[in-house]
Amino acid sequence: NSDYKIFASILAERLKRYLNNFIHPDQNGFLPKRQMRDNIRIILDTLEYYEAHPEKQMALIFLDAQKAFDNVNWRFMSLQLSQMGFGKKYTQAIETIYHKQSAKV
Repeated sequence: NSDYKIFASILAERLKRYLNNFIHPDQNGFLPKRQMRDNIRIILDTLEYYEAHPEKQMALIFLDAQKAFDNVNWRFMSLQLSQMGFGKKYTQAIETIYHKQSAKV
């Protein structure tokens, strides 16, 4: 549905303006002016450091939340948006997009 896509795109663009204020600097994917390759550079720097200091111990852990979007608690998300200072109309617009969402092929 093109109406949905336009509406969602407008909301997403508005949200992008504020994301950097709320998301930790170490999280790089899917944010403006942040790239996944920054994480790769951090990993390579860390490996080089520990290679030069074999007396130190380290562990690298990689996490991937499988189907993370399918498991979002939308009630919690709405409360978070409100607590972060997003207005009632904006929060309701987000809720409208994701409430009882369905699709047909």
